[in-house]
Amino acid sequence: MVESKQQGSVLWMDPCFQSGRPTTQSLFQALPSLLDKGWQVELWCLAHDQVDDRVKVVLLPRAAFLRLLEPLWFWLVAWCRLTWSRLRGVNWDIVHTTGPDIPGADVMSLHFHNRTWIGLQSREPAHSIKERLRVFHTMIGWAQETLTLNSKRWRVILPVSEGLATRIRPQLSVQKQVRVLPNVLDTSRFNPGVRTRWRDTLREEIHAMPQDYIFVFVSTGHYQRKGLWHAVKALNSCRLTAQEELGLNLRFLVVGAGERAQSSLIPRLDQTAANWREWLQLIPPTQQVERWYAGADAFLFPSLYETFSLVALEASACGLPLLITAYDGHEMYLEEGVNGCILPEDTEGMSTRILQFLRKDRHQMNPGPAHFIQGEGYADVLDQTYLEVMNSRPS
Repeated sequence: MVESKQQGSVLWMDPCFQSGRPTTQSLFQALPSLLDKGWQVELWCLAHDQVDDRVKVVLLPRAAFLRLLEPLWFWLVAWCRLTWSRLRGVNWDIVHTTGPDIPGADVMSLHFHNRTWIGLQSREPAHSIKERLRVFHTMIGWAQETLTLNSKRWRVILPVSEGLATRIRPQLSVQKQVRVLPNVLDTSRFNPGVRTRWRDTLREEIHAMPQDYIFVFVSTGHYQRKGLWHAVKALNSCRLTAQEELGLNLRFLVVGAGERAQSSLIPRLDQTAANWREWLQLIPPTQQVERWYAGADAFLFPSLYETFSLVALEASACGLPLLITAYDGHEMYLEEGVNGCILPEDTEGMSTRILQFLRKDRHQMNPGPAHFIQGEGYADVLDQTYLEVMNSRPS
């Protein structure tokens, strides 16, 4: 390894720095390359997966009793600690956060737009106390987001998609640099080879027959927002036509539903499609989601709102055609009619489009993401961004 020059010090802040978490997965994969470039990284968090020994990790006190609201506790404690450190003369060359929560940060990775989601939530009534709490959580996030995007402090914002960047630009009251930086694709896990490796074994495991056409949906929560119920209704309404006209037995795998999630999903499935047990299977969370991509024939994900959807990118990389709605970020990896298709948001239109896909489009699709970035490329963008921030400061 070529010895790298010392670049500077950077402080990363995120409640849970984990390799599988959407807000930190890309940072996690880019970390080795960034360290090799000479950056000294300090991490503030509540919990983390094992990281490189070169990283200084500071665990802030937890407040687990707050449950869904614990991240708000983290940002409050982190902001107080950062302010106190600066008053004592302790500084970092770059302060980088993974959300619009720290007013004094230099760089902000942006993975969500609460203003958009508040508007969409009004179209989907909350069915449980937990969903109502999420509405409250979104309102808090909207307030933080509004304050941050309208602050006069110069910073770089790294939205995860072009769609998200378009949404935030009108909110910026002062000139800020907006640089789109999509999530990282781990090609060592998600690639066409997984179908050769696991397809036959997985289909045998779930007793799939040759005439079974399997759609897969992946999520560990937020099922209302991610369009699960629209998917269930649409598939249920076109199953008979697919059987009679095409000889296909449609099946649906919902991957990522843990025991607690299933306890709330099953009663609603009973209400939505009484026969769901004949064609839908709930799969617990797994560390090898690529196996389920390998066993499936298409990825169905009619989400009401996303800013990127890493699972869709991963499914495409594993060779699945994408059937998704036009949420933010789809423009980063989907080419309509080439590697997938855009679904209407209403159930009837969705069902009609799925049947059209089954009749014709599935035979001429060329699955695979149009564009993607890997860990080293992500680290290159961070390195360039950090240096530009440092060089822009008055001497």
